[in-house]
Amino acid sequence: MIVLTGSTGGLGRVALQTLLSEKLVQIAGLRISSYNTAAIPAAVRETGIEIRRGNLYEPSTLVESYSGAEVLFLVSFLSMGEERYKLHRNAIDAAKAAGVRHIIYTSLSFCGGAEGNTSVAQVVQAHLLTERYLKDSGLTYTILRMACYFHLWNNYADFLNLDAAPNVAQEAVMPNDGPDHLADRAELGEATAKVIANWQNYINKTLNFAGPGLLTGVDIIKKYIKHTGRKVNVRVLPVEEAIAWHVKNGSVPPEQASFLDNWASWHTANSLGEKAFLDPTFEQLLGRKPKTIDDLTDDLFSPSNALDTKDLVGI
Repeated sequence: MIVLTGSTGGLGRVALQTLLSEKLVQIAGLRISSYNTAAIPAAVRETGIEIRRGNLYEPSTLVESYSGAEVLFLVSFLSMGEERYKLHRNAIDAAKAAGVRHIIYTSLSFCGGAEGNTSVAQVVQAHLLTERYLKDSGLTYTILRMACYFHLWNNYADFLNLDAAPNVAQEAVMPNDGPDHLADRAELGEATAKVIANWQNYINKTLNFAGPGLLTGVDIIKKYIKHTGRKVNVRVLPVEEAIAWHVKNGSVPPEQASFLDNWASWHTANSLGEKAFLDPTFEQLLGRKPKTIDDLTDDLFSPSNALDTKDLVGI
C-alpha cells in the first residue's frame, strides 16, 4: 500500500493523475491522505481509491491515515522554516508509528547536486533538515530534489507587472545572478509518479529532477522582452541595494517584504553555482525531452500568470 499526500496540490495532483491514467499502480494499492477529504475531486473518488483524513497539525490523524501502508509519498508542506520542518517531523514520526517502511520526500534541488547537503538559500533549509531527519529515522527513503517551477519565473527573476501597459518601461532589479535549471511542474509530477510506482528501484537514493537547461535571471528577462516586445531595464545589484530598491518601489506587498531576504538568498545560491548542473534522471523518467521555457512562453509570459509572492515561500 502506498499512501499519497498533497493530492490536491499542483505537483501531487499530477502524480496521482499519472498513476491512475497510466495504471502504474493498482487502485487497491493506493490510498490518499488529505486534511480536507472533501476537496478530493469526484472523478478521483469514482475510481474507488481509499481516502483517509490526515492532518499534519494533528499527528494522531496521521498514524490512522498511514496505518497498514508500506510506503508514504510525502509532499513538502506549503510553508518554510521551522513550521515546515516541524510538520515534516510529524509525518515521519507518524509513519514510523504506523509501520511504514519507506518514505518518498519532495525536496528542492540546490547544493550543487545530489551529494551536496549545504546551501545558502533560505528556501531550502527546512528541506535539508527534513532530509537529515528522514535519513536518521531508521526508515528507507527516496529524496526527490525538484527543480524550481517555470511558472514561478517572475518571483525568481524579478517582480514584473505582466499586466502593465505595453508602453510602460519596467525595472528588473536582481541581487546577484547565476544559472538555474527550472522545469515544468506538470512534468515533474509525471516523473514523480514513475518513481512512486517503482520505489523499490530508488531505495536510499537522492534524485535530482533538474530541468532541461540552464537559465540565469537575466536570460529569462531577455526571453520575456523578446516574446512580448516590452521594454525592461535589467540591473544586477548587491543584495542589500536590490532589497532596498524593491522595498522602496513596493515590488511586493508590505506585509510580504520580509520574503525579499529569502528571495535574495536564492540568487546568491545561484551566483555560487549551487544549481549550475544538469542531470539526466528527469528526462529518463519522462521518456522524452522535458519542455523548455521556449515551449511554454505563451503561458509563462501571459498576464494571466500573475505574480503571487506567496508562491515564493511555498516551494
